[in-house]
Amino acid sequence: MAINLLDRVDDWNPQLLRELKGRLKGRNIAIAVAISLLGYLLMGLYGVSQIERLTKPHYYSSVTEPFCRLRETFLSAQQQLPPLQAHYRHLQAQFSRYSGSEHYNPLKIAQLKDQIAGVKGQIADLQKILGRYECPINAIDIQLWWQHQYGQMFAWLSIIVMLVLLVVGTYMLISDLAGEERRGTLNFIRFTPQSTRTILIGKLLGVPILLYLAAVLIIPLQLWLGWSAQLPLAEIASFWVVLVASCAFFYSGALLLGLVSAWLGGFQAWLGSGAVFIFLCIANNKQIDFTPVDWLNLFSPSVVLPYLFNQRESSYNGFPFSHNGIQDWTWFHLPVGAAGISLVFFTLFNYALWTGWIWQALNRRFHNPNTTILSKRQSYWLVGCFEAIILGFALQGERGYSDLNFSIASNIFWLAVVNIVLFLVLIPVLSPHRQALADWARYKHVNRKKSSQFNIAWQDWMFGEKSPALMAMAINLAIAATPFLIWIFLWPSEELNKTKAIIAVAFFASLTLICTILAQLMLMMKTSQRSLWATGTLAALLGLPPIMLGTLGVNASEKPNLWLFSTFPWAGIEQAGMTTIFLAFLAELSVLGLLSLKLRRQLRQAGESASKALLAERS
Repeated sequence: MAINLLDRVDDWNPQLLRELKGRLKGRNIAIAVAISLLGYLLMGLYGVSQIERLTKPHYYSSVTEPFCRLRETFLSAQQQLPPLQAHYRHLQAQFSRYSGSEHYNPLKIAQLKDQIAGVKGQIADLQKILGRYECPINAIDIQLWWQHQYGQMFAWLSIIVMLVLLVVGTYMLISDLAGEERRGTLNFIRFTPQSTRTILIGKLLGVPILLYLAAVLIIPLQLWLGWSAQLPLAEIASFWVVLVASCAFFYSGALLLGLVSAWLGGFQAWLGSGAVFIFLCIANNKQIDFTPVDWLNLFSPSVVLPYLFNQRESSYNGFPFSHNGIQDWTWFHLPVGAAGISLVFFTLFNYALWTGWIWQALNRRFHNPNTTILSKRQSYWLVGCFEAIILGFALQGERGYSDLNFSIASNIFWLAVVNIVLFLVLIPVLSPHRQALADWARYKHVNRKKSSQFNIAWQDWMFGEKSPALMAMAINLAIAATPFLIWIFLWPSEELNKTKAIIAVAFFASLTLICTILAQLMLMMKTSQRSLWATGTLAALLGLPPIMLGTLGVNASEKPNLWLFSTFPWAGIEQAGMTTIFLAFLAELSVLGLLSLKLRRQLRQAGESASKALLAERS
């Protein structure tokens, strides 16, 4: 039977069988089982420690905890106190009025004294209730206390499983690809008759197989904890569905990073897994701020956990996640956070969309390591998808506000930040390397008719596989800038300096194109570390000037001109005069023009050198 199963796996995916044979050994399986049993042991020890804490005389629990019998009385007192205090102030004002000579009324004064004394006594009673923040031991409902503990244990176990699966799985996949590259077996796999999809799915399913085994073994414990905490089984299942989707996304990203980061020299596994860990820690503990950055929450599977505990209206003290305010989360004013099911579907849609884009890159890159990660045509669609997603979150605004202009104005900073990050990523994604540029420069005039030379040249710059990324970046900038420009023209003139706003967008476009050309020039270097040089150059260009100005204490409101001529000119636009702004913009355009000429000269020289070398070989 086992042989038949292996034959079926071999027929379906030979790469998966190869990975399983290499990993499903007795020692490895024993380690996976031991790790799962360790999870059971840790949860058991945690439960015992909580019992010991409860029996200690100094055990503290808040009166607002759901297992405290005084909770309802405390919350009721919180609601009753403000109206009573307002009524008390009103009676005091009435007493002062009728005690004066103009409206003096002894009968009314006597009535008010009785009412004031009664209200004062009620306020004192409520303040006495509210003055006790600690729940006494004898007021703790043990059954509800255990239910609360089981819920916290479920939440902690879910977060631990999430982190282990995503962080360790990412490390294993990147490390496996780096090892295959180092041993030279990756090229052998590329030349097998299997499709890219078959090979990489085999990697996804096979490399982390021991993690999958450990996770499956931990599921009974999690189900028991969820059942003991009276969590709905369907909602527990929804967490696992989202977790599986997140594994597909992060593991696909790990494969892509492993394919494109060979120049890191073996450090990429630590870099990738560390980045995933830091990202998940941020997204897991981030509250909903009603900004475009809320998009990050969708990439943490814990985003669905608040709906399991029915505590969406309060903070999650004691729980290993945040996501506060999620019930008011919207996207294009659609209430995606109003119900758990809507958020689950929206999260799955987000994972499916971006996993699909990663697989577009994997299909291009796996069999052709020298090609760009995405084609220029694909990048236009990618930027369009990104802008649509981010703009939907930008239209949230603050809670209770639905005005379009207010929503975008309050989020304009974060829209700019996420677009800066997007284009910094697009530069290496679209920039071809030295050999591809040399081939393009050598053959760009081949098979062109003079009548259609201009049109073909533009098409080559816009869609060509080996042409420089400058034109593609300009088109992507136009796509990204369109929502900004529409908003600028729709915003009332008395509330916004439209000229400065448009120039701010132009600064962003010109600086992005400068970075694109610089990266392209770095990638044309003959050194094997050109990717490292390009990364370092852009990091220094963008980071050092604002860091130096900030370190020297140069205030943008006092000395905006210095900021205008740095790589962060937006800080000085509001305070600077129009003449200075135009001069700074012309300076950027001059730099852009000079770099463009430099790139053109380099391309011509590369094409001539390659042609001479080819002719020399033929002769």
